[in-house]
Amino acid sequence: MELFPEYAGWVRRNPPGKLLRQLGRTPLVEEAGRRIGALPVAELGSLTNESSFTATIAPLDSRHQWSLGTAEQLVLQALVSGRKVRTAFEIGTFNGGTTRLLAEAVPEDGQVVTLDLPPAAFDATQTPEGFTGTDVGRAYHDSPAAGKVKQLLENSLSFDPKPYEGQFDLVLVDGGHEYEHGMADTATALRLVAPGGIILWDDFEPYWHGLVRGICEAMQGRALHRLSGTSFGVYVQP
Repeated sequence: MELFPEYAGWVRRNPPGKLLRQLGRTPLVEEAGRRIGALPVAELGSLTNESSFTATIAPLDSRHQWSLGTAEQLVLQALVSGRKVRTAFEIGTFNGGTTRLLAEAVPEDGQVVTLDLPPAAFDATQTPEGFTGTDVGRAYHDSPAAGKVKQLLENSLSFDPKPYEGQFDLVLVDGGHEYEHGMADTATALRLVAPGGIILWDDFEPYWHGLVRGICEAMQGRALHRLSGTSFGVYVQP
C-alpha cells in the first residue's frame, strides 16, 4: 500500500530526469522573456488602414493543438485586409488550416505559397498526435480558394528563396521551433518580403526560447516588435 498515493502519482508523471530538464530550461526561458520584454510593442491598429473587416474562424474539427490560435487567426486576416495583401508566403504548412485562411482572404488574383517538409521527412522529425506527413495541407484542399495555393515540399533549413525574393506582401513564419529554425527561417523571410511588406512569427513566446533567440539574433539591428495581445513577433519592411 502506498502511504501517499497522490505524491507517488506525481513522481511517476515527473521522473527525476524530466525535472532536471525543466530546471535546465528555466534560465533559458527567463532570458527569452527578457528579450521579448525589451522589444517595443506594436498595436494592430498601427499596422492596418481599416477599422473593420470580415473574418473566418477555422472550424474546430479542422484544427489541431499545433494550429494557429483564434486570436492569431483574426489578427492575420485583419492584416491581410487592412494592408491589401495580395501575395503571402507561409513557412510551416502543417495541416493547411492557416493556408486556407490566407488563400480565402487574399483577392482573386492573389497567391499563397506555403512550405513544409516532404511526408517522409516530416514523419522522421515531427510527432504531432494523430497527424502524419501525408496530412500536410489537407485543410485547404477542398477550399474554393485552393487554386491560389502553391505547395512546396522542402526543408526550410535548406530552402533557396532566390526565385521568390522580394515578392510577398506578407510572410508568416510558423515552422520549426528550435534556434536553427529561428535563424534560418528569419533570414529566408527577410529575403522573401516585398518593400513595405510585413513578417509575422508565431509562437514568439518565452517557452520557445531557442526560436526566440534565433529570431532576435537574425533580426539584430532591425525594428522587430511584439504584436500586442498575440503570440506574434512582427516586422514591417521599409
